[in-house]
Amino acid sequence: MIESPYKAATFFGCIGTDKFGAILKKKTEEAHVDAHYYEQSDEPTGTCAACITGDNRSLVAHLAAANCYNKEKHLDLEKNWKLVEKAKVYYIASSSPLRMTATKVQYCHHSSQ
Repeated sequence: MIESPYKAATFFGCIGTDKFGAILKKKTEEAHVDAHYYEQSDEPTGTCAACITGDNRSLVAHLAAANCYNKEKHLDLEKNWKLVEKAKVYYIASSSPLRMTATKVQYCHHSSQ
């Protein structure tokens, strides 16, 4: 949970218009994360099962809506890109090096300037 200043971390992602999307929005708000979601109704919000044993963990994810992220309809919006420009650190997670390639390239290009 982010203590202070609130909303020091910004998150972009894609969710479905379902109960898991609503839970994710609620939990990121409670954690003071400045979350900006691309919401779509074609796929449900992704889910993940975690098996934790001691200091180890294994994750199995069903990406679902994460595969529907639309850079042009979300990240490229002026209000969202301004948040990218303000950032000092970027963390990009994806299931495959080929997923969201245009988005990753855009982040890398901006951060190198």
